[in-house]
Amino acid sequence: MIKKIISRVSLRVLIQAAIVALIFYLALAHQYFGIEKAASIDAYCPFGGVESLFTLIFKGEFLKRIFTSSFILLGIFLIATLFLGRVFCGYFCPLGALQEWLRKLGKVLGFKRDLELPAKLDKYLRFAKYLVLLVVVYFSFYLGDLIFRNYDPYNALMHFGYEFEEKIVAYIILLLVLILSLFSKSWWCRYFCPLGAFWALVKKISFFKIKRDADTCISCGICDQKCPANLNVASAKEITDADCISCGLCIKKCPKSSLKFTILGKTISKQSFSILVLVLVVLPLALAPFTPWWQTKAQSNIINSQGEIKTDDIRGSNTLKYLVETTKVPLEVFQDELGLPANVDETMKIKDIGLTYGIKNAAGTILETQDFRDLVAAYLAGEIHESDCPFGETDCSFPGKCGSYIDQDKDRLCDHSQ
Repeated sequence: MIKKIISRVSLRVLIQAAIVALIFYLALAHQYFGIEKAASIDAYCPFGGVESLFTLIFKGEFLKRIFTSSFILLGIFLIATLFLGRVFCGYFCPLGALQEWLRKLGKVLGFKRDLELPAKLDKYLRFAKYLVLLVVVYFSFYLGDLIFRNYDPYNALMHFGYEFEEKIVAYIILLLVLILSLFSKSWWCRYFCPLGAFWALVKKISFFKIKRDADTCISCGICDQKCPANLNVASAKEITDADCISCGLCIKKCPKSSLKFTILGKTISKQSFSILVLVLVVLPLALAPFTPWWQTKAQSNIINSQGEIKTDDIRGSNTLKYLVETTKVPLEVFQDELGLPANVDETMKIKDIGLTYGIKNAAGTILETQDFRDLVAAYLAGEIHESDCPFGETDCSFPGKCGSYIDQDKDRLCDHSQ
């Protein structure tokens, strides 16, 4: 039954569509509900495990936004890559799928010929992604943060225009990637993707190969045309290239069935390969969230495991109500110092408050998350105090929890002090 379904419908396309839909849902949930209810998209990517690996080994802690979920995903795909090659890139990468779909759209629009670099330049530029990987891993460990977030087109894609100023470089790269995808085969994946570079390194020791039967091959070149990685398949005896993403398109489209999957030297049918993808990847992915080790976020992104308030970890997706409850900074202090209205919606994410109410900070720009961080830090440092009953002061602002506070003219100044 499974074989019949697989033979009629492309399992790869189904998985790609399902993963894109799932990741978009998780990203939208985070944007809509905030960090308190939905984890950051970083927690659902195995690259977080790569970025945080040395921090975990040498410091015994995770990088911000990274938890056990990223390491579980990393483990699943490490095992899968050893037996199935770069199956993550070929089946489970949302950005990779979008690039492939955009190239198909480009062909429909009339851009039939792939835009490619000269062969020699293509050969050497493929090494650039390894340099990107090295830089990202080193500085993530050295600085103790996910330094690639502000440059990552995937991260920008999953923020749907939010945090534009923080990720302006990532959005520019994303725009270039999407535009180039209309004319070319996955430039980002081939030349610059650090996660692709990591899987390519693992692929070097993989048991997975694709073999070509020279006796039956008619050198039609269809395999070369269909390869998303733009590899030379038609003249190779065995495709062992680290950039092969295990998509199987060359095998599927070969008119003479001259190309075969092999694992540990044993020929594997297309149906068997699909079943292995289900068993080694899809099933573990489906079960992982129900294990006791799965964790996508901390109980609080503001309070660490030692019970300390980390103001730098306050995020724009935190609600004002949660900020008040967690930091113990009274709502009145936020209203007084930041100019929040008396009827401010406490369930609103703090990154939306300034724009929603048209509130500006001392610099004259729209109130931002950093203003909330600075206020909390100042309050905890004792630089901001609540006023008990400042009747003797002139034109005093909102006096904390003073029970005799009166402001009939709504100018946010205590009438007694005027």
